Order: sequence, then structure tokens, then C-alpha cells
Amino acid sequence: MEGNKRNKRPFEEPSGKNHINLKIKSQDGTFMYYKVKPTSIMKRIFMSYSERKQILNYKTVRFLYNGNRVSPRSTVNQLGLEDGDEIDAMLDQEGGGFAH
Repeated sequence: MEGNKRNKRPFEEPSGKNHINLKIKSQDGTFMYYKVKPTSIMKRIFMSYSERKQILNYKTVRFLYNGNRVSPRSTVNQLGLEDGDEIDAMLDQEGGGFAH
């Protein structure tokens, strides 16, 4: 067994870049910019976004990339995010149907 090699998680591929610039677009059209590592877990980014927008719980916001919901457990690498990619943030809405 080799002692000085770091164990990488098997589902993450090493990336040549140290940081990736992402932007999150809110419903009102404003952007928040993040400089993240490829191994960053999305939950940390979501929590930071919610805190900056003064939203109590990040789970009340739906984050979408290319129309698909982003899991908070995913990493930047797993999602295939690249420098300059945009994530949409939408407030969760329940109901809205017609009541008889």
C-alpha cells in the first residue's frame, strides 16, 4: 500500500483547473457569482446563496441546470459544470390548482 498518495473518491474525476466560475440567476434576474473548486458539494453553494438572499432554508429554493433539478449532494464535477455556467434559482411553490 502506498502511503503518500491521496485517496480520491471513485466517482470524481480529477480536473486540471483549480477553480470554476459559476453564476446563479434568481427569478428577479439578478446574478450571484461563485468561484468554486470542481470537487465542491452543491449544498454549500446553495446554503451560501440562500444566506446572501436572506432565505431561511436553502431547501425552499429549486436550483436548475439546463432545466434539470440539481441535487445538493452532487459535486461540480459530477454535474459537468464548466467555467461560466449558469444555474437558475426558483422559489418553490406548492399548490396553485383550482379548488372546487
